[in-house]
Amino acid sequence: MLRNQRQLDYQPGDENLCAGCAICCNWPGDVLFEPGTLPDIAAHLGLDEHTCAETFFDLTENRWHLKVKPSRTGGCCFVSAAGCRVYPHRPQQCRTFPYVWRRTETSLMRQCRLYQAVRARNEKQQ
Repeated sequence: MLRNQRQLDYQPGDENLCAGCAICCNWPGDVLFEPGTLPDIAAHLGLDEHTCAETFFDLTENRWHLKVKPSRTGGCCFVSAAGCRVYPHRPQQCRTFPYVWRRTETSLMRQCRLYQAVRARNEKQQ
């Protein structure tokens, strides 16, 4: 989160505010998975770890995180028409959007129904 962005607080039921449109998953940029998550993702997809790693991931420059290979449109390669193919194992980055991190581009954030609803609620509470 950037310094001049306000923290947004999760409240039970917020997940119902999400349109499920996956537009945030299709924005260009890096999607990082924490170390140690590859075995669960591979098992979930029915792949061995090596095939899963070679097919879907690159290492970050510091070699600490796995970075999802971008789709043809630049978004996350795990997103399909049916939604996220690894949803139960999605990374922290996705689990905490838009509460802990969010895009700096206002035009992108305006596209997110969850962000708009939570932001409006927070502004009413202040």
